[in-house]
Amino acid sequence: MKINTMDYSKSPRIFVIGFFGSDRKQAAEHLAAELGYEAVDLDEEIEKKDGRSVSRICMMMGEHEYRNQEYQRLTELAQKSGIVVCCGDGVVLDDMSMELLKKNDVLVADADLTPEELWEKAKKLENPIYAFMHQGDEGAKKSIFMSLYEQRKPLYSQFVR
Repeated sequence: MKINTMDYSKSPRIFVIGFFGSDRKQAAEHLAAELGYEAVDLDEEIEKKDGRSVSRICMMMGEHEYRNQEYQRLTELAQKSGIVVCCGDGVVLDDMSMELLKKNDVLVADADLTPEELWEKAKKLENPIYAFMHQGDEGAKKSIFMSLYEQRKPLYSQFVR
C-alpha cells in the first residue's frame, strides 16, 4: 500500500481504519514512523485499560460494551497530538465513533484492494476475532466475509481520499 505522507504532514493525529484483512496496523506504523509520530493500537489500549482481551470483553459483556470502551478510548486519543491510531475494522459501526473520526484525518488502509484481495489476506490471519472464521467451510466463510464487506463498504468509503 502506498501512503502519501504529505497528505497527513499537518495532521495532529491520524486514525487508520480498514476492512477485515487490511493492513491497518502496518499502515499506522509506517505512517507514524514517516511523520515521527507515536503509533497506537486502539484494541491494545482497550485491553490495557480493561485487563481483558477484546475477544473476552465481547464474549463476556457483548459487543455493545466493547464499542462503549472503544469510543471512550477514541475520545481520549482524539485529545492527543503526534499520534497515528490503528482502529479495529468495526469502529465504523458506531455512530459516535464515526462522528469523532469525521472530525479528524483518517486513512483507509488498503482502500485500493478488491474484496477478493482482502479475503485472501483475511484467510491468512493467525487468530481472527470473527467467530465465522473458525467454523464451517471456506465457501461459507467467504460468503459471510463478502456480506460484511458490502455492508461496511459505504462506511469506509466516506473516508477514502
